[in-house]
Amino acid sequence: MIWSDVRHSIFSPFRPYLSWLVTPIQIVVTTPQKVISWSFDHLASREDLVAENQSLNLELLTLRSRLQKLDSLRAENVRLRELLDASQRVDEKIIMAEVIGFDQNAYSHKVLIDKGFSTGAYVGQAVLDATGVLGQVIETSAYNSRVLLIADASHYVPVQLSRTGFRSILRGIGDLNRMELLSVPHSTDLKKGDVLTTSGLDTRFPSDYPVGVVRAVRHIPGKAYADVDVVPLAQLARSRHIMLIDQSGAEDK
Repeated sequence: MIWSDVRHSIFSPFRPYLSWLVTPIQIVVTTPQKVISWSFDHLASREDLVAENQSLNLELLTLRSRLQKLDSLRAENVRLRELLDASQRVDEKIIMAEVIGFDQNAYSHKVLIDKGFSTGAYVGQAVLDATGVLGQVIETSAYNSRVLLIADASHYVPVQLSRTGFRSILRGIGDLNRMELLSVPHSTDLKKGDVLTTSGLDTRFPSDYPVGVVRAVRHIPGKAYADVDVVPLAQLARSRHIMLIDQSGAEDK
């Protein structure tokens, strides 16, 4: 039959029908190979997409991290410019310092700075940031010092009202956002928004440095004095770069 078909093509009329019969068998035979090939291609494509997705996520996280660092550097530059402007308004000699730690005790408000007695820091030294009085040095070592913030419950600052010259004592109550003005008679001309500055009546804080702003004045019947809430001007919880006011030379004179 093969010889006859080769020599005389006797099966030529029947080939289309034979092909039609054989085609389903070819499809059945080749289908597993096609399925396997498609599966491999699909898995490879999916793995490529997953890898690309992971790479893009990593790149996005990296870019976000760089953006956050850039924002942080920009904010730090703003704070440094503010501190530089504030230092130019200070008449006394100053020592620039940086906050490197804070007290873990919830009932005490202290920070650790990177300047000690080897660089001119001393106990009782006034400490300022770019916006106001921050506190005073209470402990020193060779290379760092501990600063008591004005909001600490054990801290008192002699202040005066810039508008009228009224003098009093500003006391910390353990709240970084609120302090109390002591012994204010009900007749005192005091109102919300008044600025309090250091009075200079003690030996630690030189006069006329901003300390706080009056937030509320309450006159309670039966109480001898008015209740006065004051908001500290210094960024007690956020200041990183600060100034130490060096009055040792003035005291020696």
